[in-house]
Amino acid sequence: MDAKRLLARFDPRRSEAQREATRRAVAAGSALTGSYLLMNAAATMMAGLGLLQNSVVVIIGAMLIAMLFGPIVGIALGLAEGELGLLGRSLVSEIAGAAWVLAIGFAVGLLSRRLPLGSEILSRTSPSLLDLSVGLVGGLAGGFTYVAGGLSEVIVGVAIGTSLVPPLTSCGILLAHRLPELATGALLLFLANFSAIAIGAMAVFWLAGHRPRVPDASRMVLVPRLVSLALLAILVLHFTITFRRTAAQSRLEGGVRRTVSQAIANLPGARLVTVEFATRNGAPIAWVVVRTPQPLTPAQVAHLNDLVDRAVGSTVALHVRSVITTETTRDGYLFQPDRLPSEDLGSP
Repeated sequence: MDAKRLLARFDPRRSEAQREATRRAVAAGSALTGSYLLMNAAATMMAGLGLLQNSVVVIIGAMLIAMLFGPIVGIALGLAEGELGLLGRSLVSEIAGAAWVLAIGFAVGLLSRRLPLGSEILSRTSPSLLDLSVGLVGGLAGGFTYVAGGLSEVIVGVAIGTSLVPPLTSCGILLAHRLPELATGALLLFLANFSAIAIGAMAVFWLAGHRPRVPDASRMVLVPRLVSLALLAILVLHFTITFRRTAAQSRLEGGVRRTVSQAIANLPGARLVTVEFATRNGAPIAWVVVRTPQPLTPAQVAHLNDLVDRAVGSTVALHVRSVITTETTRDGYLFQPDRLPSEDLGSP
């Protein structure tokens, strides 16, 4: 299919029959049915097992059988056409489905309280602007599959790209493990995908000619549209602030590591082991572990701390732990510690 024929599918002069076919397809995918709940339950249990096993393949399988995407498309079409009936039914389906997934995820978490939380769960607790962008592109692609026709197989890729069930399942598991802060991050990821998909799909439907069919319909959905845009704007603001904070922290940590590494390399026999970070009363602290034949003196740590402060442009409390070691070859000792006063049992 060439580009002209592809873009022609957005022509607002699409026939009413074509638009009605789109409405029927969207309405069918957003209905609250037993099959909808059953498939979401299966997807949640599969996602839970994949998250606990750190199995990406199993998690992708859960995305393929989940059905939370359909009601979001229904919400998007309801917003585009000002159809309150479709909007209300789709919203009820999505809320019921999300609550159902969250409850099953919580049950999975209760049954797995003794199991450690893997990286697949923890990776869904820190959403970012990139996640929001993925959801927006997924909404555009998902809406296009409904208006273009003949692209039903593409929805599989959209389902994989727009993660809905895994973050909600992660949220339930984390709540069961009594980790509310991490659970909030997973919930924010779901909300980011939800709002971005709805806005993206609504834009596609509007461009494809799905407009209000009755007078004053636009005014009737004005508030829901504003709520959707406000939710998206709030999430964008939150993720922007989080991104800037994370980027600043990353720059600080990188600067500390580089400076400490370069300075330690100049000390005879010293090797940098780890640099870990924490905060105390809002101030950054760097815990440095060094393997060395001689412990770093307070004067050396003070000099190192001054170098770090100048490099990162802020005050960092530096704590250095010296692990005394000996470096030996077949020819003898390269570096060995001097006897410390406390080691001399004959000293007073």
